[in-house]
Amino acid sequence: MPGEEEHTLTKSEPSRVYVGIDVGGTKIQASAVDSSGKILGREKRQTPRASCPKRIIQEIIRAVESCLLRSGIERENLAGIGLAIPGVVEPDDGYVVVTPNMGLSNTDVVSPIKKRFKVAVALGNDVNLGTLGEKWLGAAQQAASAVGIFVGTGIGGGVIMDHKLVRGSREAAGEIGHMILKPGGPLCGCGYRGCLEALASRTAIEREIKAAIAAGKETMAAQGLEQARGLIRSGVLKKALKAGDAVVTKAVGNASRMLGLACLTVRHLVDPDVIILGGGVMEACGNYVMSIIVKIVSEDPLPGARPGCAIVRSELGDDAVVLGAVALIQEKMGATPIQDTLAKLPKYPSIRHASFGEITVQDKVYKHDLFIRADGEIKRRNKKLAKETVGSSHIVGMEELDKVCKGRPSLLVVGQGMNSMTHLSKEGETFLKRQGVEVELAPNPEAIRLYNKSRLRKALLIHVAC
Repeated sequence: MPGEEEHTLTKSEPSRVYVGIDVGGTKIQASAVDSSGKILGREKRQTPRASCPKRIIQEIIRAVESCLLRSGIERENLAGIGLAIPGVVEPDDGYVVVTPNMGLSNTDVVSPIKKRFKVAVALGNDVNLGTLGEKWLGAAQQAASAVGIFVGTGIGGGVIMDHKLVRGSREAAGEIGHMILKPGGPLCGCGYRGCLEALASRTAIEREIKAAIAAGKETMAAQGLEQARGLIRSGVLKKALKAGDAVVTKAVGNASRMLGLACLTVRHLVDPDVIILGGGVMEACGNYVMSIIVKIVSEDPLPGARPGCAIVRSELGDDAVVLGAVALIQEKMGATPIQDTLAKLPKYPSIRHASFGEITVQDKVYKHDLFIRADGEIKRRNKKLAKETVGSSHIVGMEELDKVCKGRPSLLVVGQGMNSMTHLSKEGETFLKRQGVEVELAPNPEAIRLYNKSRLRKALLIHVAC
């Protein structure tokens, strides 16, 4: 068993397992993960509310022990632990500086865990690690730059540049939730007023709903409040939205508009390859929220020089943070999980030439419409499906897009033919917006240029012949 100091990985240890821990405002999730990112088991526990640091640390330790037990993993096979905490942390000292929404400020969280399990422990900000997880195995795998915005009890952010996590000179980079959007607005947990977190988090949505209930308005969320000790869970919001609850729809809509403005600001400031939206609120209400965000960003009057900065939903969901924590502990112990994954990404085919009636992909000539999925696989387009579902092979509908976008591309390029004949149906446009897929339609020569040049996870549908 490794000692308390850092243990360096060797190639002779394929059976060793890591535990990633996501400590949130309402729950603690511990996941057992192998070196490739495969999740072997999970344990979720409720975060003690209004508790002292010692109690929270005890729950973290219990979560790890229970996770190992449920997963059938012996203690001696535990290689290391990655720990994600909301707020500002000092990773090198294992110290939490401040957690606005829970009682771990000014606390050494690493030492007790290290002492208990006698393995290396790496500490990071939760959304930094959620973004790192998406970079390792999720929506940002192919992006050199990415910004993550995770919406839950609070709102956190993470920044990836040149395939690496940006921590900042004060270990405080990426605190998007504390970007002030409304001076003098609602009080935030950080002490300022009008932060994005105070306007668009689940807590902010909850506050607006409670105010509506106090004003005598009826809402399905009232029952959820009673059942959850004054909290409104994201699942309650999802059910109320689906039912058309006016109070919840207004509150979530207001939060979505603030998130849209935040994404617009991030795009203007950083212009990353991709902005990833995750967290409990996005998991529960993502389709509704994304439709508003995408509309706001698509109406941006300030153009870029080329397509880019796709806005997508997290691909890893609740697992993003724990996987990022595992990536962090592996890096601390000398492994290179991000680089290893980059080496395994799809090799997209290069389109060399297109003329009327044919297209050359790599060195093969095709004389029919085709599409290339996000995994790089080339498929013949089924024109019969288009004719049956939307009435014309020159229209790309939702059913066809669902097949083309298998594998969750960030960007879809549609080659409209040499004479710009092909376009999307209204339902197809809505489908792509809800999926968070950016789309570019262009005549074939320009579409080919866009596809070949893009560094995003991408797909292509191209009209070659009638």
